[in-house]
Amino acid sequence: MTFSVQKKNGMAHIFHPTDFSPPSMAAFGHALRLAVDLGTDLTIMHIDPDHADTDFEEFPRVRKTLTRWGVLPREGTKGQLIQLGLGVRKIKAASKDPMLSVVQCLQHSPADIVVVASHERDPLSDWLKNPVAADISRNSRITTLFVPELSKGFVSLEDGACRLQRILIPIDHQPSPQSAVEAVCMLAAGLKAREVSFHLLYVGDPLHAPPLRLPGIPGWQWQWIFSSGVVVDEILAVMEKNDYHLVAMSTQWHHGFLDALRGSTTERVVRRAHTPVLAVPVHDSPEPLD
Repeated sequence: MTFSVQKKNGMAHIFHPTDFSPPSMAAFGHALRLAVDLGTDLTIMHIDPDHADTDFEEFPRVRKTLTRWGVLPREGTKGQLIQLGLGVRKIKAASKDPMLSVVQCLQHSPADIVVVASHERDPLSDWLKNPVAADISRNSRITTLFVPELSKGFVSLEDGACRLQRILIPIDHQPSPQSAVEAVCMLAAGLKAREVSFHLLYVGDPLHAPPLRLPGIPGWQWQWIFSSGVVVDEILAVMEKNDYHLVAMSTQWHHGFLDALRGSTTERVVRRAHTPVLAVPVHDSPEPLD
């Protein structure tokens, strides 16, 4: 059984929180490339614990970056951005609780994808102790692309080139892996990835692997990998061996995108991976087995 992947597929808004660090700049490059190729709006948000002002000089320069990429001519205008189908909004706010501000912003302006840098030593679990943030994000089940600080990812910030040729999709019966398959196919199609090798990793008896609907698109190849052992260790071992450009995983979002930070298989992979991870929410499915 096959299905087709259309470019925009209803995508309208990409959200990128930034702390202006080098890892955040790498994540910005991914967010901007996605916004341009998918024709969506892009929100860039920075939270300052001390004050909010109207000075946006520190923010990543969208038009300057697109000029360097060759997408816009020199002295590109806002009108030319609009012609690309790209609307850009920059938000600078003051808050002692950055995560709460982020999820509040997402509540008022829902996003289709959040693109965020992941830092190995960030106290992300502390954010989950805020019950208000959990309540807000519970209604904000959002696909999230994590770009690790030790990786340049699959988009070059220097020239905008996208290299998305090897993708790993770890699968299990719960949560349903079909959501990850469909989301990563939409992403690859939107980024115009022509030659892509998708590897489906199942840790367990091959006879028990869940059935999947895989697209029959010219240039896209699908390969199964079977292994046994501890799920997270096996995922990381396969990632290291094959040098993937992206890992896509279905995840259970009981409390919105913060659930990727709650000790699940996805969280453990995000924290230890040197490869971007696309965490895809699965709605109304049974409890995951991890």
